[in-house]
Amino acid sequence: MKLPHSRAVRSQAVGIRARKLVICALAAAAFAAGCAQQPDRVSAPSASQPAPSPWAAPTSTMRWNEYACELIARNQVGQFPASRTLAYMNLAINNAIVTARERGRKPDGAAAGAAATVLTDLFPKDAQAISDRLSREIAALGANGPRADFEAGVELGRAVGSDVVALAKADRSNLAWSGPGPAGTEKWISLAQPPRPPLGPRLGEARPFFLTTGADFRAPPPPGYDSPAFRKTASEVRAVSDSRTNEQVRIAQYWENLTGSFAAGLWNDAARSAISSHGMTEAESARILALVHMASVDATIACHDSKYTYWVPRPTQADPEIRLAIGVPNHPSYPSNHACISGTIGLVLDAQFPDERGRYYAMGRQAGESRIYAGIHYRIDVDEGLVIARKVAARALEVGVPADRPFVPMGK
Repeated sequence: MKLPHSRAVRSQAVGIRARKLVICALAAAAFAAGCAQQPDRVSAPSASQPAPSPWAAPTSTMRWNEYACELIARNQVGQFPASRTLAYMNLAINNAIVTARERGRKPDGAAAGAAATVLTDLFPKDAQAISDRLSREIAALGANGPRADFEAGVELGRAVGSDVVALAKADRSNLAWSGPGPAGTEKWISLAQPPRPPLGPRLGEARPFFLTTGADFRAPPPPGYDSPAFRKTASEVRAVSDSRTNEQVRIAQYWENLTGSFAAGLWNDAARSAISSHGMTEAESARILALVHMASVDATIACHDSKYTYWVPRPTQADPEIRLAIGVPNHPSYPSNHACISGTIGLVLDAQFPDERGRYYAMGRQAGESRIYAGIHYRIDVDEGLVIARKVAARALEVGVPADRPFVPMGK
């Protein structure tokens, strides 16, 4: 029977109030559980620590990271240079903030001066734009006390940034390769047209931040090219290729990251979002971003050490009938860079934000799996890449980025 209009309205209102009560009860329970899971350092905001915010924290560290990602995207520097940029810039910011606190200077000015110095060295064509950005930041403070304090911090940051630039210039990340690679059908060759030199063949020799050398965690030898184990892992890629789903295509293309600020920028954005939502201070933000991006560089170095030790061919070289969802990177297959790098970052972020319940490593695993979906990696590439990720992340977390002194790379 149809209710009279007034009774229907009252009935609806009662239902809405009941639903609100249930939602409030659930929200309270979720809030209490979330608070219980929070680590001590972020559970109770104080006067020196801003309250958690759902939007990006407007600190000098966060804004210069955002600007660095813009420069990376504008210059299309590539995957590893993007990662290296964010590692050295955040190392400089972290060390500048630590030094500023020791000397009673403004940490935001130190962060800005350090970031501008590193970015100017890495993007010399944008030197004027970077200088103008810093000048606007200074001018906005007017001509009184805060501006003088900020400028003193900037000068300190410039000095620290110059030291980090010197470190970067000596890291051996740009060693020349004379070639050729090893011969044989079981070895990787460039399928690029026209053929090009491989990407990063000597990157495994670069100086890491937390590792001793790139060979610290070298992957074990892969199955022989003609072995049943290798044929099995190649057959899996072919099977995925033959029956690839729309979801697998989307995942493969999402993690390709060949535009914008590349994979490094994607993870930088994820880290900044987590930092903002947890109400981190400027110093904590700088430490976490330095830790994440330096560990990422180490993972790349370790991965390339293994890649160019074994020169394993890509799946399409073993089986030309494999259909691709994305382009094939111009370097050997084993192990997977995505698994090594994203797996490492995911583990490092999970250690900083345990209340996220493994969210970031789950993202890293999906990044690795995406390469199988794409047809460009074998299962062994992803599995051994994640082994390297666990080892690199463990070392980075063990060494850490100290809060009371500037960080110095451990690598030789």
